Amino acid sequence: MSLPKKINPEKLKDTLVEIRYMQGIPQELMLGFVSNVLGELGYQYAPVPNQNINIEFDNSQQIAFGLGSNNGGFFIKENVRIQFVPNQIIFNCTADKYIGWEKYLQIISGIITNLFEKKAIKSFNRVGIRYISEFKNIDIYQGIKGTLDISETGLKLESSILRLADETDNLKTYVTLTNKAKRISASPQEQKIIEASLIDVSVFENFNPISDLNILWEKLNKIHAKQKEIFFGLITIEFLETLNPEY
Repeated sequence: MSLPKKINPEKLKDTLVEIRYMQGIPQELMLGFVSNVLGELGYQYAPVPNQNINIEFDNSQQIAFGLGSNNGGFFIKENVRIQFVPNQIIFNCTADKYIGWEKYLQIISGIITNLFEKKAIKSFNRVGIRYISEFKNIDIYQGIKGTLDISETGLKLESSILRLADETDNLKTYVTLTNKAKRISASPQEQKIIEASLIDVSVFENFNPISDLNILWEKLNKIHAKQKEIFFGLITIEFLETLNPEY
């Protein structure tokens, strides 16, 4: 089956790309160095607290998505946010404003190349991609291939989480399906309860340190292709057609 280029509109709420590396300069100098480099590229530092969107379940369990982790602020330019933590850089697009993989990778590779050529980074040892898509007011289990029948147990699949895992060709993949959970809309003008289902696909690879940027881009493209293959391979043709796929 040929994979769609995109769906219309995009349902992506988080588009995290993580690159882990060995630093070429001391940790206490890294943030200031990065600030100068990204400032020259037009990024502004925003030391904001975590503002994730929380999704609640009937049993008071929560998951969050939206801005990534709690480790300080972000460098922001247009629809891209960048966060630095020790030996790790995390890219993310603004929710509902995904810029597409080709443009996204161009931005990522430009920044990484800049830091690598300036000796701030000396090698790389992990790449990861985590894309989270939100679908409102649907039963996500009705849109995926295969069946989940627990009717004989007397239990229900509403407000539930299903986690799947796979390890193939040194790639680790985790899929989390969140079904019909409730969250409060982000709009302060008209807050209301939204019923949301999520498809959360995370693919990553750990490897021995490399210093070849071409190999790094190959690995990123490989795990992005894997993430996309998992997402579209998981949902049914009938559900896909409701998402207005573009080939």
